Amino acid sequence: MPSRPFLRARSRRDVRSEKRKVPSALRDLRAWPSAAAQRWVSGFASKICADNNTQALIAIGSIVRPVPSVQDVDLLYVYKSHRPDFADHPVDVDVRAYDAREVSDLVAAGHDLVGWALRYGRVICEHERYWTQLKAQWKNNARLPDPEIAERRASKAKALYHDLRQLGDLDAAQEQLVSLLTHKAWARLLRAGIYPASRPELAGQLRAVGDTPLAAELENALTERDVERKSAARRAAAAGASRRR
Repeated sequence: MPSRPFLRARSRRDVRSEKRKVPSALRDLRAWPSAAAQRWVSGFASKICADNNTQALIAIGSIVRPVPSVQDVDLLYVYKSHRPDFADHPVDVDVRAYDAREVSDLVAAGHDLVGWALRYGRVICEHERYWTQLKAQWKNNARLPDPEIAERRASKAKALYHDLRQLGDLDAAQEQLVSLLTHKAWARLLRAGIYPASRPELAGQLRAVGDTPLAAELENALTERDVERKSAARRAAAAGASRRR
């Protein structure tokens, strides 16, 4: 599976840390997008949760929500003093790193991802009750994200979507369409005073506020994207089998 950069391993320390136990919270996650993602996250969590530079590691996104399938694993990592180096991780894993000294200001400003993690995220590990105390501090005071930010992101995604279609890159265009409709859904829900849940849940939330057309658009785009992803995976597997003959 292709990889992209994140935390670079630190030789001897990492070799020793691989013997540490996988955090029990990971065993409660009922679905994974791939075996490679599960292995990487388990190893990463074992190392990072034992690191004194870690304040919290939080699972976010659809993997912590009651949805039928999971496309990727999203993690929020809060570090104490220094941002870690980067190394490879699978394409269906994404890790967002934040300095603990800045997190409260991000929550106060209505940061979408950190706010989502506070509301819906699942703690994999924390040091000094950092995340528990943060949630208690902002339990009744956290701001909703600004819907205008979602609307601006939707406008940018729309322009890129049309550019990709003109270039004939239909697969990338389909991914961009999902992004466009997701941003539109966020804007619509935030203007209704509702915090958006995970992407597979947005259509249900949209219907609850009466926006059935946007809900149907998003559902159709997600279905088409998932069909194409499965088709691409089958083609890649067939190509690999052919090369091994």
